[in-house]
Amino acid sequence: MIEFITSHTLYIPFITLNVIIIYKIIKNVLRDDNRKNDDDDDEGGILANNNPVLDLPPGVTLPISSKEPVLND
Repeated sequence: MIEFITSHTLYIPFITLNVIIIYKIIKNVLRDDNRKNDDDDDEGGILANNNPVLDLPPGVTLPISSKEPVLND
């Protein structure tokens, strides 16, 4: 083994570089898995501020309040 290392001087830096790259890839993958945990961040479902834009016909309006009925005269 010593003969191989002495004849190929870039063998150890090559192995070291590969180990560092593999370590960083595994570290990033594990960090991304922990970051994407949606259970703690929000309750899920549709957000309240993403209301759809409605194309209503003339004379039809959206209710002002959900507690009071709107009567058109």
